[in-house]
Amino acid sequence: MSNTVRFDDAESVRLSNVTVETRPPDGLEFRVEGTLRATETLLGEFAGTTLNPVRVTVPDGDADSVAIDLTGPATLRLETVDVGVATPDGDDIAAGLDALRSSADEDREPIEPPPDVLSFTVEGEIRDVPSETFAALPAAVSSLESITFAVEDSVRSDGGRADDVVLECTLLGYGIVVRRDGSIVVGSAERPGNIDLL
Repeated sequence: MSNTVRFDDAESVRLSNVTVETRPPDGLEFRVEGTLRATETLLGEFAGTTLNPVRVTVPDGDADSVAIDLTGPATLRLETVDVGVATPDGDDIAAGLDALRSSADEDREPIEPPPDVLSFTVEGEIRDVPSETFAALPAAVSSLESITFAVEDSVRSDGGRADDVVLECTLLGYGIVVRRDGSIVVGSAERPGNIDLL
């Protein structure tokens, strides 16, 4: 099973700043800032699992996107991860209230609470990109298109020690650990403090 997070998914991810630079002969550095909407239902799907990054896709103008395989020589290494609660802007609040009002008029069933809005900043690099993949990247990389995670699949990683943690927090009752190699461990809602670092 895999899960792809597309950075142009306006419903769940909103980017405010993206910087991507190629570092010849085989690296990319990036900094991504934005907001993420997360619900308890979404996190519950991954409770007790580890998400391992297996592919990063870079847009290539009008041509096909370039996929960097993280299960081979290329490795993802995060330098900084910062997450905080963001206050939604006025338009988001108004749209949410309108949706609640229209739903309430149609039926009287319980309404799921609105998703939490999180602000995030992630900095890191991808090392050892194969020469043919690096050559296929556009001359001026301006953004990242998506990142794909394998759920609990074992993949090769030398982005750091297994216990090298860059972020540890509790979100909606789930313990979340982000490791330097980009893998994410989602702890069980029943035991959010009991998170195994593989």
